[in-house]
Amino acid sequence: MVTLAVLADLREGWLPSEDVFRMADFESRTRFPLCKLIDRLRSDWQDDDSLPVQIARAQIDALRTASDPEGRYRAKWQLVRNLYKMGYNGEQVRELFRLIDWMMHLREDLTERFKQELDQLEESLQMPYVTSVERLAKAEGKAEGGATVLLKQLTKLCGPLPEEVQQQIHRLPIEQLATLGEALLDFRSLADLQSWLAVNDNGQNAKS
Repeated sequence: MVTLAVLADLREGWLPSEDVFRMADFESRTRFPLCKLIDRLRSDWQDDDSLPVQIARAQIDALRTASDPEGRYRAKWQLVRNLYKMGYNGEQVRELFRLIDWMMHLREDLTERFKQELDQLEESLQMPYVTSVERLAKAEGKAEGGATVLLKQLTKLCGPLPEEVQQQIHRLPIEQLATLGEALLDFRSLADLQSWLAVNDNGQNAKS
């Protein structure tokens, strides 16, 4: 077994390399190599665009901006912009952003501003992006809000949607809207969307 200590703190010069456990006359010592994230980001990871390094950068930025909402907003925005600039595909961006969103939580007004700026960025890059349709729907106060968001993104991907397809999406429950939000970046045509609906509507439309 190999032990590696990953230190995700901001303390300068704190580099413990040994763990000591004592109980009565018993003593156990474990020495281990260290990976200090803040030091690596300043040195050999400074120009590294790999996904693990982006996660490390988000972790450190989250700690640095814990009491600075505007600073956290700027750091989070820069991280997300960098992901697009680095050329990651949609699935990679979605997976990493979920973690960044959790680590770098913003207050409500900054969350709304972030969403607006992200929408503008995606529109300029023609890269529709949905992280959590379920959360967006809650912000709207009902599942209808999630359906509206999805329909806008699907129209960009698949072109104008037939009225019956729009109604089918509006009738989906929130759980299915969230699933559709995860799947939409794999769609390339209206036929892809219709195939997904045929498999995943769970009989909702038959009941309507």
